[in-house]
Amino acid sequence: MISNTMFIAYTLMCFASLQAITLVIVIIKHNDSGKSRLMSAMLNFVIVSAILGLFYYITYYRELILGKFAAGIFLRGLDAIIFYAMGLSWLKLMDAIIVSPNPKMQFWRKCTTPVFTFLMAVSAASSIFLLDEYYTTDSFGAEIAVLLSEAVLAITIIVFTLAYLLLGFRELVDASSRRYVIVVSIVVCFNVLWNNIVVAFVFIRAISVSALCSNLYAVTSILLLITNLLTILYVYKKDFSPIYFGSKPASPQTLSEEEVLDLVAESHRLTERERDVMILAYQGLSNPDIAEKLFISKHTVKRHMHNIFEKLDVSTRMELVHLIQTQNHPQLP
Repeated sequence: MISNTMFIAYTLMCFASLQAITLVIVIIKHNDSGKSRLMSAMLNFVIVSAILGLFYYITYYRELILGKFAAGIFLRGLDAIIFYAMGLSWLKLMDAIIVSPNPKMQFWRKCTTPVFTFLMAVSAASSIFLLDEYYTTDSFGAEIAVLLSEAVLAITIIVFTLAYLLLGFRELVDASSRRYVIVVSIVVCFNVLWNNIVVAFVFIRAISVSALCSNLYAVTSILLLITNLLTILYVYKKDFSPIYFGSKPASPQTLSEEEVLDLVAESHRLTERERDVMILAYQGLSNPDIAEKLFISKHTVKRHMHNIFEKLDVSTRMELVHLIQTQNHPQLP
C-alpha cells in the first residue's frame, strides 16, 4: 500500500514538474521581461527540481518494481550532485525574488556558488570513492567521512537559507512572495535533513538498503510535489505573469494621461506595484516621497525603479518621462 502510494506521488510530482517548466517557459516567451534574473532563476529551479524528481522516480521504480538496489558510479555521483544542486538553485531563486540591497547580502551572494560547487564535488567524490554500489562501506573511517560531508552540506544549505531570509525577508512587499519563500525554504531544508537522517540510519545499521529504505527516501516525492505545486501557484499569482494584464481596444481618440500610463504598464508587463511607482516617478516624486506615499521602504522603491528601467529599456527618469509622453498620440483605426 505504501509503495503504491509513493509511486503515485512520484508520478504526480513529475507531472507537476513538467507543468511548472512549461508555464515558466511560456511566460518567458511572451513576456518582454522574460530574460530577467528572476525568470531565469525560476526556470533553473523548476528544471533542477524536475531532474531531481525524475532521478528519484527512476530509482524508486528500479528498487521497488525491478528489485535492483545497486547503483553504479554515475548514479551515485549524479545523486550527490543533483540533490544539493536543488539547494543552490533555490538560494539563487530566493535572491532573485527578494532582491535585497542590504550590503551584507553581497558576502552571501559571492560565497554561494563557489561554496556549493566545492561541497557538491566533495559529496560526489565521497559517494563514488568511499561507498560501494549499495551506498555502504566496511571502513569505519569512510563512514565517518561520508557522514561528516553530508552533515556539512545539510548545515550549509540551512545556514545559507536562513541568512538569505534574515537579511532580505523585509524587502518582500507582497504576501504571496512571503508565503512562497517561507514554505519552500522549510520544505527544502526539511528534505535535506530527512535524507541525511536516512543516510545516518543506513550507516549505523538501524535500517538496511531495502524496500523500507526506499520508502523512507520516497518522502522526497511528497516534498517535491508540494514544492512544484507551490511554484505553479506562485507563478500564477505573482504579478510578473502576463496573464494579469488583458488587452484593451485601441481608441481612435488621443489617450488620456491615465490611459497612456496603463498602456505603458501593460505593454511592458509591469507589476501592479511597479505601475504605481512608475506613475509617481512620472509625476516627479523622489524615491523617499514615493516610499512615503506607498508605505514601503526606500530600498524597495529603488528595486522597483530598477525593474521599471529594465523593462522599459530606459536608464534615467528623463528617458522614462519621454517614453511615456511619446505614447500620447492619436491611434489610427
